[in-house]
Amino acid sequence: MTLGAEQQKSVLDAAIQLASRKDLGEITLDELARESGVPAMRIAMHYQSREKILVAALDREVESIAAFAIPPELRLPGENLRDEVGVLAKIMLEGYRSRLPFLTRLLTEAMRDPLAGEIFYRSFIQRGRVLFTEFLEARKARGELREDLDLEVAAAVFLAALTSVFLVLEVVGGKRVEAIDDDRLIRSMSDVFLRGIGRGTGGPLSS
Repeated sequence: MTLGAEQQKSVLDAAIQLASRKDLGEITLDELARESGVPAMRIAMHYQSREKILVAALDREVESIAAFAIPPELRLPGENLRDEVGVLAKIMLEGYRSRLPFLTRLLTEAMRDPLAGEIFYRSFIQRGRVLFTEFLEARKARGELREDLDLEVAAAVFLAALTSVFLVLEVVGGKRVEAIDDDRLIRSMSDVFLRGIGRGTGGPLSS
């Protein structure tokens, strides 16, 4: 017996809320049922394991960010690749910040629990890289990127750089080190990235 879309949303919302407050291994099915309002037996029949619930929650978070990557043919007049990269980077930062308790807890778990680490890598980091690679593939097909560009490497480098800055300043260092100036950070990182991947000397920066 599968859960409907609204019930799945309730379960995944509850899983994220619980994971923001306590260790993953301490979350029980009964707690998840109380928090979500969905019967424990139905949750168990649909997801089958705690790990699958976490994978589904992480997949949904990645998809919610990727949904903002519109196809290049739907650009508004005057928009270019720089605008698109900037929008995605800003959405990512806002997404990280709004999920900070959950991601902090999950990152801590990933560093000490091999299973949590595998799930976090496969469902959040790797899927995010794949989706960003698809974003770049569409732009390369339009001739906006260098022909010799390794898209997977380019995607991984940009996502790693953005994530690392956020983790160091807000998760590890906190506001006591430096509050992120989102616009300045995104503008600087996007410019460096686009100079590296753009076609020719002008590339997307001059469009």
